[in-house]
Amino acid sequence: MVAIAPNKLILHCERQPQNHVDKKESLMVTIKKIAEMVGVSPTTVSNVIHGRKNKVSEENYKKVKEALNQANYVSNMSGRILSQNGSKIIGVILNYSRRSEVNVVSDPFYNQIVGYLEEQIRMNGYYMMLYTSGSVQESLNLASAWKIEGLVVLGALPADAEKFIQVAHMPIAFIDTYVNESFIKKGFINVGLQDFEGCYDVTNYLISLGHRKIGFCADGNQLVGVDEQRFNGYKQAMADAGRGINRQHDFFGLPYQVKERHDYLTQLVKTRFKAYTALVFTSDYLAIDALNVLQDNHFRIPQDLSITGFDHNIFSEQSRPKLTTVEQNVKDKAELTIYHLMQEIHQPKAQIVNIKLKTKLIIQESTRSLRR
Repeated sequence: MVAIAPNKLILHCERQPQNHVDKKESLMVTIKKIAEMVGVSPTTVSNVIHGRKNKVSEENYKKVKEALNQANYVSNMSGRILSQNGSKIIGVILNYSRRSEVNVVSDPFYNQIVGYLEEQIRMNGYYMMLYTSGSVQESLNLASAWKIEGLVVLGALPADAEKFIQVAHMPIAFIDTYVNESFIKKGFINVGLQDFEGCYDVTNYLISLGHRKIGFCADGNQLVGVDEQRFNGYKQAMADAGRGINRQHDFFGLPYQVKERHDYLTQLVKTRFKAYTALVFTSDYLAIDALNVLQDNHFRIPQDLSITGFDHNIFSEQSRPKLTTVEQNVKDKAELTIYHLMQEIHQPKAQIVNIKLKTKLIIQESTRSLRR
């Protein structure tokens, strides 16, 4: 293996050359050889190496890329960071500032969105750096240290998102984030859902089945951002049906920690849940977790209690009974996020993008009609 100019490339070879040559000179010979083989200029090869698609025709980009792949080139990331050409790194921040227990792989939604984001980032010639952060400053310190070219922030609370917008000096795209209108006017990229409408629809469906006592279960006691919007959808559906709610009694904030959550659910099964015929959960993860506790305590789903989720991920299909839920298109969410982030990276203009993707009610086996 020959290391060529630490701020450029590493070329894999079958054997080392006998004579040592100047690193810069060795780099130029390699680029010239690729250029001669493809029939383009060395500058064109360099542009392809550094992902400058706007400076190379599509035909030449493809030819050079194939030649580089045949030569087994591997970009030297430390060299990129030291160079003036950009790190080609996109940071994906999972913001858990309100959690005391962090396990990013526990919820299939995050597995899905991270997988689709990585695919889109790679297709654009960039690398993804995944980081679970407890604070805005921690995230920005990481981005600065690695000279990250853009950030994708998932799960940010409104106050944290506003700090990102105020302090960060790089393009940022948010997913499932709500901020004050004044911050949107300064430039804001967010791809989320019609959270209000999705929860309105699933609650209205339960009402159409004859359910009158419907509880709402969320991740923690703090209703902000996505959870607040979903709660508002549930509340509006109940109000439109003439069935007002009492937040103190009808809202259940489930603990973040698994043991504490299961203990609390077990307590609710024996007490307050007996007054309800249906429960609306803010995610499939929470709904299925509760379903297992309910069934362990001899609650029959849906005979004794109908439950619904939100996401329509693998949990909702593999549970028994299958979960009635609200579907979101996670792939579209990732594609749109990276599309607008790349636009901001290559042509900065403080875009105002606040997309709310439509949701779809998925009716399965965890709900039943009370009408005769």
